[in-house]
Amino acid sequence: MKFAILILFLAQSLAFAGPTRVTIDGNRFLMNDKPWFPMCLSPGPPPLGARDPIGRDALAVLAEGGIDSFRIHSGPWARGDEEQVAEYMDWLAANRMYAFLNLRELSVFTKDAPKRPEGLGKLIERFNDHPALAMWKCMDEPAWGNVPIDGLVASYKFIKQHDPDHPVWMAHAPRNTIEILHEYCKYCDATGLDIYPIGIPMGALSHLPNKDLSMVGDYCDYISAAVDGKKPFIMVLQVCWSGVMPPHTLVFPTFRQERYMAYQAIIKGARGLFFFGMNLCLEGRDAELGYNWTFWNQVMRPLLREIGEGSELHSALLAPDSKIPLKVSGAPDIEFTAREVGPFLYIFAAKREGSPAQVRFSGDVLKGEVEVMFEGRTLSAKDGTITDRFERNDVHVYKVRLR
Repeated sequence: MKFAILILFLAQSLAFAGPTRVTIDGNRFLMNDKPWFPMCLSPGPPPLGARDPIGRDALAVLAEGGIDSFRIHSGPWARGDEEQVAEYMDWLAANRMYAFLNLRELSVFTKDAPKRPEGLGKLIERFNDHPALAMWKCMDEPAWGNVPIDGLVASYKFIKQHDPDHPVWMAHAPRNTIEILHEYCKYCDATGLDIYPIGIPMGALSHLPNKDLSMVGDYCDYISAAVDGKKPFIMVLQVCWSGVMPPHTLVFPTFRQERYMAYQAIIKGARGLFFFGMNLCLEGRDAELGYNWTFWNQVMRPLLREIGEGSELHSALLAPDSKIPLKVSGAPDIEFTAREVGPFLYIFAAKREGSPAQVRFSGDVLKGEVEVMFEGRTLSAKDGTITDRFERNDVHVYKVRLR
């Protein structure tokens, strides 16, 4: 079945018809040689040909809102329905969006499943030149699921031999030791970890001592250590997950919570963000449409206005970490990073769960008026310092003119 949306966007997709090539430069992704910071909804996209609550094409709305990619749901693979996958991919291409194609069992070669190499080869042959393909996603949470490493090794080598232009991404559960994850991560090009702090009680998913919202940052350190800081990682953040589905109490992140998790992940080195569960825990009109448009409008859309594709700050997400020296004092739980874009330095700062504090940033570049982005205020730098107040899980973004 072909949808009208593909016809409406045909002219646009023709301009987008060339195959993509994703490479890795240090800890950053490059899409066709340009820096790329994936903003992905997972699983997704919405039901094929879906519309938003006021009748607009769902993917066009999400793309305009700052999303650029989706993890294609594994259902079509499980049914062997390649035609539906192809239609999804065409829909993405029409909206200049990308896919993390979930290979599931096809990414694990075992003696008792001799046809998997042939099946994987056919899928690679069909989709490796598709303009919407960004990365291959191997078996989900393989260490936690006790997937045999040998099976992943064989499929990884197979993929790299037949498609060197698209990385293999491996996502892990917030479980296992760093040493075990390290062994698995040898057989991927980029990694990631899913962590969903919010529920009743908080932090039930964490196997670390920290059960609060800032566990996201701890797990960034965890997965980075598993690759010795030498491969880029993507964090998978919470929209909805099994721990808040019946019989559990349904609770979603607030905008403030989602914002903190996203910025903390960026500060701790994430080079992409997935948001998991937009098709789960649906009620009312959202259930009819098959997607959580309520959460999109109340939480995701405002957050992506700050960091999504097309925002001013998104260019800072693409930049390497700045080497300009900065110091922070006043609270032991402030985490920050800085990025340079053109004449500006952007400082991302977030506070964990300690007591509220007056925090001082120091550096020779801090001069004149410093904009606190998204808050409608400025700070006056004095003697190379600015001071600001941070509450629990506060995030402030400072824009400093360098020249």
